[in-house]
Amino acid sequence: MSQSTRFQNYLAGVSTGSVRMLLHVLVGLFLTPFTLRYLDREEFAIFSLTLDVLTWLALLDIGITAGLRTQAARLSNLTDTDKINRLASTAFFAQNLIVLVILVLGIAMSFAFPHFFPIRPDLHRDATLMMALSVLGVAVSIGSQTFSALLVANQQMHVDNLIGLLLIVIRTVLTVVLLKLGFGVFSLAIAHVVSRTTTAILAAFRVYRLLPNLRIRYRLASWQDFKQIGGLGIWFSLGGIAGMAIHSMDSAIAAKVVSVEAITALVLTGRFYELTSGLVWLISENARPMLGQMLGQNKMSESLFAYRQLFGISSGLAVVFAFSVWAGNANFIGKWVGDVNYAGPLVDLALAFTIIAGLWNMPNRVILSANLAVRGQCLVRMLEGVVNLSLSVWLGLKYGLIGVVAANFLAALLTSMWLMPLLTARMFKYSFWRFLWDDASRAVLLMIVLFPIAYVARSVAMNISGFGGAFAGATLTGISGLVLGWFMVLDKSVRERVILSRLHVKIYDRAARLLTRSFAR
Repeated sequence: MSQSTRFQNYLAGVSTGSVRMLLHVLVGLFLTPFTLRYLDREEFAIFSLTLDVLTWLALLDIGITAGLRTQAARLSNLTDTDKINRLASTAFFAQNLIVLVILVLGIAMSFAFPHFFPIRPDLHRDATLMMALSVLGVAVSIGSQTFSALLVANQQMHVDNLIGLLLIVIRTVLTVVLLKLGFGVFSLAIAHVVSRTTTAILAAFRVYRLLPNLRIRYRLASWQDFKQIGGLGIWFSLGGIAGMAIHSMDSAIAAKVVSVEAITALVLTGRFYELTSGLVWLISENARPMLGQMLGQNKMSESLFAYRQLFGISSGLAVVFAFSVWAGNANFIGKWVGDVNYAGPLVDLALAFTIIAGLWNMPNRVILSANLAVRGQCLVRMLEGVVNLSLSVWLGLKYGLIGVVAANFLAALLTSMWLMPLLTARMFKYSFWRFLWDDASRAVLLMIVLFPIAYVARSVAMNISGFGGAFAGATLTGISGLVLGWFMVLDKSVRERVILSRLHVKIYDRAARLLTRSFAR
């Protein structure tokens, strides 16, 4: 695959991924208050807890999907058909064996779920049935992950994103219809299962169109290929467990040390941070197969240059978007779902810094994974997870919700925000302090300069009621941050390249042409 094609595929992936993320958030803006008209706050919190618990079940995949994606991406445009057939067959049958395990464990968890959390007695039966339905959705998703992994490995992220867009549409329509028909909390679980099943079928269909010589057969599966995929994948899985402890334990810990209703405030206050995190995450994540192909060809200089661009853009946008959301979030949440569902200014600010910390590490994680250097980064994430869990419980008991959220940022600051760059510097054989300075100095300077602007913008927003105040605070901070980031974070060579290539004009044109060619085949 040529560099030009890689770049076009990357642009298409980022473009469609951004649309997918925006649609997800816009649907959430409509669906959350709509759902709260049919469910009380505890029922809504139960569904949020269910999704968090099910994420742990998904980790029984033991990293097979991530291992297949990484191994396949290092093959040249998936032209080694025999190797791909063996890897795909091994992954598919291993994952479907795991599906059986998930169904058994999931049913057992369904009965234990309403007794583990302080859920009121009249909701025990509903919580059990909803959990069981959601387990089925997870099983379908994992059973079809082989096809999604092959799409991503061949830089067909735009196709995977379009399938994801359809999933959002199906789930939203079904949720609205079922809520209106009186299915209550089951509406969310049923919509989850149906949408997952439909999109799994579409992913399989698209992969066979893309790879007509693909053959998934039991006889092609082998223990040797499983060790190759699983040996790499187990570290992805361990890293995923640590990631869960880092990002998804907030709700569970808050439920135990604060209250179940506190989860609703936490989830809703953090809803727009999900958008900022998701959009910036796409910039690094969509580069993973491209970097894998470059590193597979031992193009270390090109890979380092790409990493530098990713880190500068990712860290700069993380600071700008996080502070922009913080500047207008109080106004937005109050108007959107009511002040009772706003977790407070300190929790809001802690969420902003947590997003920055999480996105800070993404370029490092992507470049290390693309070079199959998974073990070290997973150990770092496990260390961060242990520190995070300990701090969350301790600070949560002492300070409540703000302590639970602040523990995320503190744990990252103490561990991964310097250990991940250390691993990357060693991979490229650079001095650590020099490497860290080149990466971090401009992003930290942007943070220092932009925060006072965000504080003033937030103060202005608080004097303007409703969505108008939210727009004013976020826009003032966002425009200021983008201008500052352009000059403070991006290298002069990168700015010149953007201007000369007229990237801001060509990005959607290239993406549109690529999508047209993809579906014309």
